Amino acid sequence: MSRRGKRVRLAKGIYRDKSGTAATVKVGSGATAAQREQRYPHDTPLKLMQAWQRETAQALRDTSGRVKRGTLVADGARYLRLVKHLNNWTGVRAEVRAWIALYGPLHRSRLTADHVLAARVTWRDAGRAPKTINNRVDRLRTLYRTLDATPARPTPPTPCDTIDPLPLPDVPAVAPDDALVGRVAARLEAAERAGVFRSSKTRARFLVLATTGKRPSEVARAQPEDVNLVSRVWKVRNGKGGWGPGIYLNDDMLAAWRLFVDAQAFGEFSRNSYARRLRQYGWPAGLRPYNLRHGVGQAMSGTGVDLSDIQAHYGHKRISTTRKHYVPVLNTRLEGASRAIDGRFTWPSVPAGVPAVSGRGRR
Repeated sequence: MSRRGKRVRLAKGIYRDKSGTAATVKVGSGATAAQREQRYPHDTPLKLMQAWQRETAQALRDTSGRVKRGTLVADGARYLRLVKHLNNWTGVRAEVRAWIALYGPLHRSRLTADHVLAARVTWRDAGRAPKTINNRVDRLRTLYRTLDATPARPTPPTPCDTIDPLPLPDVPAVAPDDALVGRVAARLEAAERAGVFRSSKTRARFLVLATTGKRPSEVARAQPEDVNLVSRVWKVRNGKGGWGPGIYLNDDMLAAWRLFVDAQAFGEFSRNSYARRLRQYGWPAGLRPYNLRHGVGQAMSGTGVDLSDIQAHYGHKRISTTRKHYVPVLNTRLEGASRAIDGRFTWPSVPAGVPAVSGRGRR
């Protein structure tokens, strides 16, 4: 028997003897196991000792580089608890659940690149878009790095590291014309006056989207303290719980935001229900409200705004994204470049009704 007398177990890893109380922690097993013990007086609260156990266990895992892995369903739940503060948490949860539906019982240490490739095939056959599949793979990569990172290895390996993203179709950005936006806004206002709507929230959200070019999700995340109508600045909350670039509110934007504030349109709203409501008042069925964003970007570019300034307005990480969607052909340097080489050829004009010559040209 120890000189401290018989030990009595109070909780997992916590024991009392005649000299006081001992809290113990063990991480790992066998020869590589790390163990610590901390002594406390008899009257020490149990919660205090358990807090020491948690902190010490985490420190030992970080020092040794060992990480705790369980099944994908267990670790997926642990990851979701850690990231519940994110503004896009609902989307994150859907991406994690897609993996759990396929490999939930599998221990995470056994998940390989082959599993990831097989999942992509399954989702593609189910009709999921390449962008959706790429987002799910990125989410699994983030899950591993969030749960497994240590000071010694801040970027741990994941089963996604050797897999290139699926190519995305090059879809041109379709922007609604200003006349369409005006018609829909007028019909929404008429519905308000007729008592169809109890408030101007729908129209206010529509006008903020149309004038600022921000994403619907960014409008839904806005809080009253983010918008200063006196300074004419909107501090935009991004999808990761932080802040995007603030934007200056021109007269159109300011009027839209005043309506937004008056209507108390702050807060989350269903994007699907919102789109259905807009279609009832003239919005085309094949066009998303998101496309209002493209109209702003193309209008900026068409009037000569520098591409880097458009990039800052939208918060794009890569200017290639801005260039891809917001460089229209007309009224830009592209038009000027084509006009600069006009008149190079002096061949005779083709009479009306004569078909164009096919083939490689004259010899």
